[in-house]
Amino acid sequence: MKIRLKLVGIQEMEQLIGGREIVLQMEGSTFGDLLSHLEETYGRPLMKCLHCQILRNGKEWIRRDNLTYPLQDGDHVTFLQMMGGG
Repeated sequence: MKIRLKLVGIQEMEQLIGGREIVLQMEGSTFGDLLSHLEETYGRPLMKCLHCQILRNGKEWIRRDNLTYPLQDGDHVTFLQMMGGG
């Protein structure tokens, strides 16, 4: 399955994967499968960066602990580092 991964505000993660947006080919069809693929491909340091908000196709929020959340071929998954301020 092909997934487009986008990173917003997570500079350390961008350095690990080589950019703000990548397309990856993975096995499986759940958010947990995506996380497993990321860990296998980029290692433990990347997983430590993933304490952020996750958005599917620009409109559906994914809870970080919902490993069975279904993904489909062609989905766009965005990891966002929320910032406070004002």
